[in-house]
Amino acid sequence: GLETGFCFFGSRGDLTFWGPSLSILKGVNLMNVIPSRAMLCDVVGRNNISFDDALSLAKIHAPSRPETENLALLHSKDRILSTPLSAGHAVPPFANAAMDGYALTRNDLEKAPSGLPLGPVILAGHEPIDLPFGTVCPITTGAPMPLGADLVIEQEQCSVRSGRMFLDASPSDKPHVRAAGEDVEKDQELAPAGTIITPRLAALASATGLDKVCVLKPLRVALISTGDEIICSGQPLPPGKIHDSVRLFLSTELQRQNIELIDLGVQPDRTKPVIETLQIAVASVDLVLTTGGASVGRADPIRAALNETGATELFHGVKMRPGKPVGLYHLNDVPVVTLPGNPFAAIVGYYFIVRSMIETALGARIFGSSETKAELSTSVSRRREVTEFVPVTLDKPTNSAGPIATVIARGSSARLSPLVAADGLALLDGLGAEIAAGAKVPVFGFGATTA
Repeated sequence: GLETGFCFFGSRGDLTFWGPSLSILKGVNLMNVIPSRAMLCDVVGRNNISFDDALSLAKIHAPSRPETENLALLHSKDRILSTPLSAGHAVPPFANAAMDGYALTRNDLEKAPSGLPLGPVILAGHEPIDLPFGTVCPITTGAPMPLGADLVIEQEQCSVRSGRMFLDASPSDKPHVRAAGEDVEKDQELAPAGTIITPRLAALASATGLDKVCVLKPLRVALISTGDEIICSGQPLPPGKIHDSVRLFLSTELQRQNIELIDLGVQPDRTKPVIETLQIAVASVDLVLTTGGASVGRADPIRAALNETGATELFHGVKMRPGKPVGLYHLNDVPVVTLPGNPFAAIVGYYFIVRSMIETALGARIFGSSETKAELSTSVSRRREVTEFVPVTLDKPTNSAGPIATVIARGSSARLSPLVAADGLALLDGLGAEIAAGAKVPVFGFGATTA
């Protein structure tokens, strides 16, 4: 006979109920009413939270930061620095000539038109020498400046006759000398922790004498698919079966330098083998992804398995389209994300929930996804309470200030072809039930194919 409201189950079985008038019941002990944690998980699992709340919870409950390892610079491309990277020594380590010419002291420059005797030739790789008094030394680019010299005159402005160098034209105002530490000083920070190592950064680190870097170990991600109807690609297709797509998508998407993927295959639609596979997964990985079997149907084993293993449910069901069945659980302190079985819905859930968790755990944007504002080419209607993602193409007409987004499909969580044709996913949210043509909406690109 109580009015509708919200209840909170405490860790000791106590219940607090909030209705429109707030705090209708407090402290009611349900230990004798709720027979198991599994049932509690199922009761709490009837929620349907906003997309923003789901995304916040996903980031809060992202996997712990991975362990670290020392790695050779040669093999460090796309890995993530676990600590700031500091220079081993200055670059350049010594003053050197910025071009081919003649090294001398500025005090002797006024004598150069009358000729100065030539000293030893200095080549790149030679050890520094003292500049003989009153002479100039022929020098090549990158060679160490002779001690006492502070100027290089370009060889094009000089001539050599009878063992003397003559200045034939007024020299440049520039000294043409690269000072020691001009590019990088010793112990200078080259990049902060969380930086993705590029070949350019690796080259700079090597120039300072480093040959190893401290990086995060790859995040270990387990993939568990379910479905008696799923047949692997290439196999004959019996009646009533479908070829795999979601597992193939996730497997290829997660083939990245900073991720170690453990594919635990396609499990049958039965609770016991799913429980066994979940327990194997959480014993050795940082994050578990499941596909299919997470609804409330009789043949959906994921949710039943999570209930029976005592998993803590953080949310199940999100006010997003597609991707409503997405859920997040904790099992033995390992986050488990349950993705829908429908391809489009699973992929959207992966792009916006799973990617956010992985990047939060690693502290770096490894997927290279982008966001831009684009004008809708036509008006669209939407449900106010649902965050909707739609595939769009982007065009930039010559008379337009920005890109134009054209919706290419809506309404089906099972279609894949619109995603292949799309340039990104437009977010339809917060703009009312009818969004007029010309309205600006955020469009999220799919990001880099590898990182």
